[in-house]
Amino acid sequence: MAAAHLFLGAVCGACGGPGWGTCSACATEISSVVPHPLRRPGVEFPLVAANDYRPHLEKLVPMFKDDGALQLAPLLSRRLAVATWCLDVSASTCLVPVPSLADAVRRRGADHGAMLAASAARHLGLRWRAQLTREIRGLDQRSLSAAGRQLNVHNTMRARRLTGAVVIVDDVCTTGASLAEAARALEAAGAIVLGGAVIGDADRRPNTPRTEIHPGRSRS
Repeated sequence: MAAAHLFLGAVCGACGGPGWGTCSACATEISSVVPHPLRRPGVEFPLVAANDYRPHLEKLVPMFKDDGALQLAPLLSRRLAVATWCLDVSASTCLVPVPSLADAVRRRGADHGAMLAASAARHLGLRWRAQLTREIRGLDQRSLSAAGRQLNVHNTMRARRLTGAVVIVDDVCTTGASLAEAARALEAAGAIVLGGAVIGDADRRPNTPRTEIHPGRSRS
């Protein structure tokens, strides 16, 4: 019964109360958070997260990607758009999603990263392109350190030729290894990486001071 309720969207995935995907209180709480910059070893470009991954997104993102809760796409894509806007993108900027493995896309029945990138691009009036592909190689990332993840994903992505400015987008950033590899592949293909934007910061510790970024403001 609980699974049916989640599938139908009758229960808020964040708090368990009544709601279509999320209840209005949780949606408001998620949407009111001011984005913050991230720092990750090996990521040499500006990186912004819309929200902390915990406590809400650690429930909502897996529901969206693995449980077919597509009604969460509008909320998640708006948060991705807000994080992207904090990078002061121009009208010619192209959003490029970090690619999922092909078998994951087949198993889930949709490319959720592409879905979020396309929707965020529409919110911002920008282009998006699925320029990157990913090879099946390496170990399970969950068992690796940050340095191990960097080595594990190195040279696993390929990009089709693309010139001009791009922002790399993804749902969650943990160590930043996938974002760094995406940037390497895109730059090798001729793109200029302006920065990266994610919905959730999975590595921020409780009570860590937060530096906020307000959309539309220039940053040093």
